[in-house]
Amino acid sequence: MRIVQVGLGGFGRDWARNVIPRVPEVEVVATADVFAGSRQAAISAGLTTEADCFETAEEAIAHADAEAVLVTASLVGHVPAARAALEAGKHVMIEKPFAPSVAEAEELVALAASRGLTIAVSQNYRFFPAVRAVQRLVAEETYGALHAVELDFRQFSGADGPGPHHALAEPLLVDMSIHHFDLIRAVLGREVTRVDLRTWDPAWSLFTGPSVGTGVIESGPDLVTSYRGSWVSRGPRTTWAGEWRMDFADAEVWWTSRGDGPEGWRSDEVRVRTGGTVEKLELPTVERTDRAGSLTEFVTSIQAGREPEISGRRNLATLATTYAAVESARTRGPVTL
Repeated sequence: MRIVQVGLGGFGRDWARNVIPRVPEVEVVATADVFAGSRQAAISAGLTTEADCFETAEEAIAHADAEAVLVTASLVGHVPAARAALEAGKHVMIEKPFAPSVAEAEELVALAASRGLTIAVSQNYRFFPAVRAVQRLVAEETYGALHAVELDFRQFSGADGPGPHHALAEPLLVDMSIHHFDLIRAVLGREVTRVDLRTWDPAWSLFTGPSVGTGVIESGPDLVTSYRGSWVSRGPRTTWAGEWRMDFADAEVWWTSRGDGPEGWRSDEVRVRTGGTVEKLELPTVERTDRAGSLTEFVTSIQAGREPEISGRRNLATLATTYAAVESARTRGPVTL
């Protein structure tokens, strides 16, 4: 599939260097970025050529005979690039978060549907062995009904000085917790119905916005997730998907997923406690994990003529949960979805 990549900042260049080459079904035929410095950095790194690199998505799309557009720009660039691609008749995959607002995301979903095009969001944490294993345990009620979840995320960011995400307005909820909210939906197989969260930032941190948060996330009246997240924890680091403890009627399931680096799947682990016995489960094989998994799902769904697991329509609930969490933290009260 011939694609245009829009967004060549540090993260976009990481996509070009470390993700796209893992998906041989994809060929990048043009690139774009509004910042000259990002374009030059990508050209200098051999990730694109001067002839195929443009300032705007519209120019890149017009230059190349592409089927799809991959948007790896910062959040402010998501909607304009996606709209340009859809209006040009191209399928679209966007990095998370989908859009700055649910209304803008809904507009893009409607536009894609009206043109018969696919729009997807790279919620890449879904494509890991532990996630797939626990999804099945929940869906099949292997250990009875699930009634409670505890989810902890701990990292320490800033030891080497500030980075771009330290300046974000919502570095925890919108930049990081959105992954956890999407996993709550994917693993539990239910939509979130209410959130009640509090966030704050220690005076000594390098963050501009709140870097710590805690609260409850309800998935109906009989299933509650207790959530704690921190970018400034001095405790033991968790994996990026966090540490999960799930209470079923007949067992406790502990799991974790997505360690560091391109082989982050090696950190995946699922343990089941029944009575006094703890069993480590054998995990399924996931051929392509992480962002390569989401890009593969995007491509193969188009080829098969089906809606991708990470479609924009399906992702609306993750985006709504994220912005409901932000509103809950702002108002210091519960928000119902």
